[in-house]
Amino acid sequence: MKYKNPIEIETSYSENDIGRTLYDLVLKHKPKKIIEFGVLYGYSTVVMAMALDEIGEGHIYANDLFEDYEFKHSTMSETQANVDRYGLSKYVTLQKKNFEEWLKASEDFDLLHVDVSNKGDTIERLYEAVKDQVQKGSIVLFEGGSEERDNVAWMIKYNCKKIRDAKVPFEVIDEKFPSLSMMKKI
Repeated sequence: MKYKNPIEIETSYSENDIGRTLYDLVLKHKPKKIIEFGVLYGYSTVVMAMALDEIGEGHIYANDLFEDYEFKHSTMSETQANVDRYGLSKYVTLQKKNFEEWLKASEDFDLLHVDVSNKGDTIERLYEAVKDQVQKGSIVLFEGGSEERDNVAWMIKYNCKKIRDAKVPFEVIDEKFPSLSMMKKI
């Protein structure tokens, strides 16, 4: 399936078409196993699955707390409906899974995408859990990393550690709000 920005799926990624960046990265790296945390309504899941469909193989394990998340969330059925609308169900398995629990026993992946109200300490915990896989060539992408994203209202209100201040080797690969970053090998 060729890329189409699914703007009807609510997300901060759609306004600046960060989905295109995700899609292009999946096409470039051809991951067999994608793990995603922080699915919301499924925008990033759908665009990565579009790329898998174009490649003809691969699978996304899309994890979220869904109704158990106290802040903005979707239901698993709403997210599944968005995946189904694009005919991409064979590439996606939705799962209710806690990111913090996963970090304690992370599993192998080719590409990981994390969008879980990211802040500096979240990204540091993520790096500690997956740095060996990054060194072996696995791709880790996460929402945030730009100065603009570090200064959103909730980050300031709750005095969160800025992602840019995290002791993690990464580069911002898409500066457009809310930005997308990739962990680097060292």
